Amino acid sequence: MQAIRCKTILTKSKLPSVDYCYNVYIGCTHACQYCYAEFMKKFTGHINDEWGQFVDYKENALEILEKEIKKVKKNEKVLLGSVTDSYQPIEKKLLLTRKSLEIFLKNKTHISILTKSALVLRDIDILSCYDKCEVGISCGFLDKNVYQILEPRASNPYERIMVLRELKRAGIRTYLFISPIIPFISDIESIFSLAGDSIDFAMAEVLNTKCNNIKKLRSTLEKLVGYEKSLKILKLCKDKEYLSTIQDKFEALCRTYKVENKGFFAHKN
Repeated sequence: MQAIRCKTILTKSKLPSVDYCYNVYIGCTHACQYCYAEFMKKFTGHINDEWGQFVDYKENALEILEKEIKKVKKNEKVLLGSVTDSYQPIEKKLLLTRKSLEIFLKNKTHISILTKSALVLRDIDILSCYDKCEVGISCGFLDKNVYQILEPRASNPYERIMVLRELKRAGIRTYLFISPIIPFISDIESIFSLAGDSIDFAMAEVLNTKCNNIKKLRSTLEKLVGYEKSLKILKLCKDKEYLSTIQDKFEALCRTYKVENKGFFAHKN
């Protein structure tokens, strides 16, 4: 772990419904095998390091945020954690995300958080004070044999769904990001059955097979389901008929559970 100094901290976002992204960490020790943020290695001095085995922190993040937050307009939204998880294990010690939340709250900033960590509940006291705040968890599968391999150091999916319930009980706007959807592995009906009554809206994304860690991903899938099925998975992720079918299923589940559908994303080419 290294402390680095940043020149800027709020970056304009190309993500839907988000105006700025805010990342206080570089790298992520959740070590998700499908993560397509691995491209960040070559920009951060970690080209020879294995993704998931390193994390750096921006030691002057709070100082820069205090300066840059003035450019965020009242109707604009800031996403905490776009290429890293703001609540990965090191946050328990450094508290950079918690201290950032205090700054955003002071400035009445509209924030969105997406995480795979139950640690977010630590900050429920601050999150409850926001006028405009939404917290989401990403979850793509419930099978222990799957998530222990694909997401070895993230909170398990049942803990994440519990997070949604606790946040909802506290009056905080919540959402579910079903990602990644992996053919033969993901069971989106079961995920909705557990989380559907604890969310305000949902999004979904099919596994991104265009990522630069495709060799590692293919090898991991092969260990899970075998060689032939792993090839079928990668093919289906770009198959128009499959994508249409799974999108229809997702939209139907949103209607069934009466949650707003904020988008279905696929990487077709």
